[in-house]
Amino acid sequence: MSNWKNVNNWVNKNCLKWAQGWFSEQLVGLEAEKDGNKARISKMVDCSGDVDLNQRKGKIITIYDVVLKLNWEGTLADGTEVTGSLNIPEIAHDTDSDDYVFEISINDDNNAKSAIKPVIRKDLTPLLIKKFEAFSAAMIKENCEDVYIESGKMGQATPPRLASPAVAHATTASSTTSASTSAPAPSATPKKVNTTSLSDREEFQTSAHELYETLTDAQRASIWTRGHVKLTQQVGSTYEFFNGNVTGEMLELIPDKKIVQTWRLRSWPAGHYSKVTMELEQGSDSVTLKISQTGIPVGEEEIVQKNWSGYYWRAIKGSFGYGANF
Repeated sequence: MSNWKNVNNWVNKNCLKWAQGWFSEQLVGLEAEKDGNKARISKMVDCSGDVDLNQRKGKIITIYDVVLKLNWEGTLADGTEVTGSLNIPEIAHDTDSDDYVFEISINDDNNAKSAIKPVIRKDLTPLLIKKFEAFSAAMIKENCEDVYIESGKMGQATPPRLASPAVAHATTASSTTSASTSAPAPSATPKKVNTTSLSDREEFQTSAHELYETLTDAQRASIWTRGHVKLTQQVGSTYEFFNGNVTGEMLELIPDKKIVQTWRLRSWPAGHYSKVTMELEQGSDSVTLKISQTGIPVGEEEIVQKNWSGYYWRAIKGSFGYGANF
């Protein structure tokens, strides 16, 4: 049975099983040596996460975020045998080569055995990174031929990922004290919250119309949020993304030009909503989105910024190809 799922003009294929085989084939056996110390990847213990191949109007886009756990074995210059594990907590479609994290552990560790670590970190991990950089092209080459298939043979796509913001640290912004912005009425009276604001701009390689629809159409939003959404293109309607982690109300909608909405994270004080204004400026071959947000609880600025950049802009560009020319 195929793993492709069709949503109108978008087709999505779950490639996790293929990725597990590819990583095992490509990584097991890689080895490095320096000053008589040798290290070799001996086994792939786990490969889990999301690995999707997307087709949209002739464009093939890879979206993946996996965790790898490997075993390694080695020999020190004096002949001592050493074994251990190597964990890579994130291999993603948007990870730069300098951003990979390698967690090295040694079984029955001691000072003598630690001599193997520099070999792994400085000589073996660069070999792994080269393989990671070849993963996207390999996935496209080996999985794109059956992109157009009959609807009756469609399979299930990868389950959606939840929004999970990182721990926040205060950033520079103008702070005020204000009552919460009104939205779907909570049962308790909102408390006064010290708030701040942010503004930003992001460029997308598409039209203002396409971007507006991507942000306000439920079917499209379910693609880039990777899950069920509650969303309608009506002023006064409420919306819900990421299993309720992000909620709010549509306050103003001007097609292809402007979106105004209330917006909150589930972890914020009960009943407190910020206000988000998005303005779309059409260019000759791209659209610039200008966003301003007021009413953000002080201390939550970095969380909010990371949510916009990661779970919104990066996800939209990755899902629909709005960030690069293919």
